[in-house]
Amino acid sequence: MRPLTRRQELLRYAIAATPLVLVGLGWVFIVAQGIAELPRAGLDVALGAVGLVLLRWRRRLPFTVAVVTALLTVESGSVTGAAFVALVSLATHRDAWRTAGAGTVLWLAFVGTSYLDSGWEVPTLVAAIGGAVTIACLVGFGLYLRSTRDLASSEDRRREAERRDGLERARAGERARIAREMHDVLAHRLSLLSLHAGALAHRTDLTADEVRQAAAVIRDNAHASLEELRGTLGSLREEDPLGGPQPSFDDLPALVSEVQEAGQRVVYRSALEHGEQLPPQVGRHVYRIVQEALTNARKHAPGAPVTVELSGASGASVEVRVTNATRGTGTVPVSSDGLGLIGLGERAALLGGTLTHRDDGDRFVVEASLPWSVTA
Repeated sequence: MRPLTRRQELLRYAIAATPLVLVGLGWVFIVAQGIAELPRAGLDVALGAVGLVLLRWRRRLPFTVAVVTALLTVESGSVTGAAFVALVSLATHRDAWRTAGAGTVLWLAFVGTSYLDSGWEVPTLVAAIGGAVTIACLVGFGLYLRSTRDLASSEDRRREAERRDGLERARAGERARIAREMHDVLAHRLSLLSLHAGALAHRTDLTADEVRQAAAVIRDNAHASLEELRGTLGSLREEDPLGGPQPSFDDLPALVSEVQEAGQRVVYRSALEHGEQLPPQVGRHVYRIVQEALTNARKHAPGAPVTVELSGASGASVEVRVTNATRGTGTVPVSSDGLGLIGLGERAALLGGTLTHRDDGDRFVVEASLPWSVTA
C-alpha cells in the first residue's frame, strides 16, 4: 500500500484523540463536583493516552494493536477513538479472520461494559445493536480506504509505466536518428574510399604523383570517416544526441565539389528560389538526400554520370531529383543492404514529404518533395 502522507497521519491521530479530549473535559466537570472521582478519571484519561501511543505500531502490528485497544475500552471511554482507528487500519489489510476477531473483541467490550452497568436492560441491547452497526461501518470504511489506495497505486504504476515507455520510445527514436546519420555519413565516405581504392587497383598507367595523390585522398577520407564516426558515437553519451554542427543546404555545393574531385561525374543544377531562406531542418534533409543518392549511384553504377536538380520556392515545396545511368564504367566492389533508400524515405516522411525511386530502364531516378515550412 502507499504510505500515508503527513496530513493523513495527523488526521487519524486527530480522530483518535477526539474522544480523549471530550471524555477528559467531562471528567474535569465531574471531578469538580467531587474529588472522589479523580482516580477513575485519571485511569480513563491515561488509558486513552496509551491507546494513542499504541497507534504508532498499528501498521506493523495491526491485529495486536486493534485487540489491545479494544480491550482497553472496557475501562476507558477515552480510548474509543484509538480503538476505532486501529480497527479501520486492520481492515485495510484485508485479513478477514483477524478483522472479524478484533471486531468481535470490540463488540464484546461494548456489550460487556453496558452489561456491567445496566444488566440485561435496554441500554445493553442498544449497545449490542449500535456496536455491531458501528463496527460494520468501520470495517466497510477500512475496505473502502484500501480500495482507494489500491486504485491510486495502480494509477501511479500506470503513469510510471507510461513515463518509462515514453523514455524508451524517445531513446529508440534518438538511436534510429543516430543510425540514419551514421549510415548517411559513413556510406558516403566509404564509397569515396572504395572509388579511389578501385582506381588504384585497376589503373596501371598512373604516375607516382597520381598514386600519391590518390593515396592522400584515401587517407583524408579515412580520417574524416573516423572523425565523423567518433562524433556520432560520442553523441550517444551526450544529453543532446547529434547536438554538434550538422550539414546544411549551404554545404551542398561543397559536397558536389568533393565528389567531383573524387572522380564522380556530377552535374548540379539549382533553380531553387531564395534557397538562403530554407529552414535549417529542411536544408539538412535535402543535403542528406542528395548525399545518399550520390552514394547510391557510386555503389550501383560507378563511373556513370549523375544529374542533381533542385527546384521550388518559398511557401511551396522543395523538389529534389537525382538521376544516373543504371550501367556504369567502373568496377567498384561495394556491397549494399538497401537501407539507404529506406532511410531517404524516412527522412522525407519525417518532414511530411514524399520520396520515390524508380528504374526507367537505362536510368535510375530518385525524386523527393519536401514542404518548405515544417511545423514543430
